[in-house]
Amino acid sequence: MRQGTVRPRWMPMLSLLLCLLVSCVSAPGRQQGAAVSSVPFEIMSGTVLYPNNLYFPSRVRLEIILTSRNGFTGEERILVSQSIRNPQRFPVNFILRYDRNDIISTNEHLLIVELYREEEDRPYLTSDPVPMPVLSAKESAVIELRPTVR
Repeated sequence: MRQGTVRPRWMPMLSLLLCLLVSCVSAPGRQQGAAVSSVPFEIMSGTVLYPNNLYFPSRVRLEIILTSRNGFTGEERILVSQSIRNPQRFPVNFILRYDRNDIISTNEHLLIVELYREEEDRPYLTSDPVPMPVLSAKESAVIELRPTVR
């Protein structure tokens, strides 16, 4: 007869139970990752056109701004903005990523584009505010810059 340690009968069951617990503990982490990837962001794209008959400065900053204006109070707030420094040529394409929870159906949403020359605070060119009644990734905005009134 062989002498040695005798393994209790419940030991394989304990090992199986520990394996099950470890696999269950890691499952919620995967679910949290799925929740993060479903963030409610939308994308809006467009093109900015530059007037051909105007001088194009070499150092410029293009500001693209999506705002929301409350129809009752007139309060305006910026939802998202994008700066493009020294675009090489026009037309310039842009993509704005915004939170769809910021879009309130009773508010007016405007897209504004401004072009600044180097070290200036007043825009060199600007666009008329473009109302965005339905913000959709399927539609693309075309914005024309024009000289600002000084």
